[in-house]
Amino acid sequence: MVASASNLPIDPGRPQDTLQVFEAIRAIVETLSFSSQFEDAQNQMIEGVCRILNGEAGALLIVEEQGRLASRKILYQEYNQTDQINLEEAQGVEKTCLDTGQPVCVNDSSSDLRFNPIFNSVQGLQVHSILCVPLAVQEQAFGVLEVINKRSGAFDAYDQDLLKMIASLTAHALHGARLIQQLKVSNASLETSRWELLRSRNTLRALFDNLPAGLYIVDRQYKLMAINMSWAQHANKTPKAMVGLQCYETLYDRRDACPGCRVGETLADGSSTNRAERRWGTGEDPTEWEISTYPIYDESDQVVQAILLEQDVTEKHHLEGIIAQSEKLAAVGQLAAGVAHEINNPLTAIIANAQLLQRQLPPGDDMQESVELIAQAGARATQVVRNLLDFARKEEYHLAATDINETVQKALALAQHELLSRSIALDFEPDPDLPPIYASQDHLQGVWLNLLLNAVDAVQDGSGKIKVSTCQVGGEIRVAIADNGKGIPPERLARIFEPFYTTKAPGRGTGLGLSVCHRIVKQYGGHILVHSEVGKGSEFTVVLPIS
Repeated sequence: MVASASNLPIDPGRPQDTLQVFEAIRAIVETLSFSSQFEDAQNQMIEGVCRILNGEAGALLIVEEQGRLASRKILYQEYNQTDQINLEEAQGVEKTCLDTGQPVCVNDSSSDLRFNPIFNSVQGLQVHSILCVPLAVQEQAFGVLEVINKRSGAFDAYDQDLLKMIASLTAHALHGARLIQQLKVSNASLETSRWELLRSRNTLRALFDNLPAGLYIVDRQYKLMAINMSWAQHANKTPKAMVGLQCYETLYDRRDACPGCRVGETLADGSSTNRAERRWGTGEDPTEWEISTYPIYDESDQVVQAILLEQDVTEKHHLEGIIAQSEKLAAVGQLAAGVAHEINNPLTAIIANAQLLQRQLPPGDDMQESVELIAQAGARATQVVRNLLDFARKEEYHLAATDINETVQKALALAQHELLSRSIALDFEPDPDLPPIYASQDHLQGVWLNLLLNAVDAVQDGSGKIKVSTCQVGGEIRVAIADNGKGIPPERLARIFEPFYTTKAPGRGTGLGLSVCHRIVKQYGGHILVHSEVGKGSEFTVVLPIS
């Protein structure tokens, strides 16, 4: 309630009540200005006005922001009602006051045409007089304050002036409260926007930092404005320590722009550029890079910064080379198959004629041994061609009982030329009691041949030794291929089964051999054991379950 000594009506005409009038007005303004409960503050303000002007009821009409609707609160004893009025259809005292911006006083509602019973009546109260004044700030009316039914006499000029003073103070207090409310809403909206921007920034920062490629932004003086975490770590620094420094200085330890850098073109005309670069690091082989630049514009469409994207495309180029090589190998395979068939025809004639000569020559003839050598050489050549065709034909996943020693021997026959041409000593120790396993001969022969050729590449010509052995350990068959080559460094050993990873020199391997071997052995439920020492050699042991 309003802070006054009593709830009795105040008579403004009595000098002794003047102080109470101003005290009541002060309390009204304080209530509106400092109350956190706006609804309660409005009720106390209306009650205070009714008490000051000795009215039976009071009302407060506030125009909503759209200007078409208004909310009206009416207080009458225990009656408290808030309704909504369509201002485009409204008529009566409040509408007249609002439209003219001037006070309206009706002391006889029965004869005053400004009184409209539909819009100005109060439920449970016979309205006979109304005094209302506009609520305005800077001559803009946004509401009406009214007192209904003066208890003693009629509303006069003194009442009107007093209500105008209260309305003026009330209008500024309400306007201030409304501004504060709008400010709170705006602050809440700004806080929501801030959190949304923060989440977006964090998302973009996570994307920016976790890109595997190098991504950074430079200004027109080549100063780093931002750099992602992965590229900063590549330079063994933190992004914070690099921002503000010249990119060529902190990234590449140079005193001027990098040769071939095209950032200047992007900063000059806003064009996007792309170039390739080869870099030599600590390893034996260079790395290939693609460097792209993109412009960043300001609000006046001027290029102020540039984005640089640096991607390591070494693996991509390597894969492209492997694909091209595979296409050539496929063509060579087709030619080899045709050549092999062509070789078979003269070999058949050589073997047939050698057999005819053997029959025609008398026993004990000196030529018998020579003809026998011709027949044996022809038969051996035929077998080599047959093995080559068997290996080169398209893989067929036909599983059957397979003799492991036989598949190893066929692989050794295919690798025999490499072993002899490089004077590599071969020691083959098969276990004659190995049981057959259910597998594909083509698959296993390919595994042994890959491991043999890797061993051949690892050893030195003339002093190389390769040992191949087979044995049974419990329910497993083990095939070991060991060499006395250069061995594999420990840091590379963990990656040798990765596709396209190779420890051989460029042009000597595709990086697919061991990956394919590993896949085939795993398919049969087995695994490959590797033991290697740099300078002493390597041993690959293929373990296959018998069942």
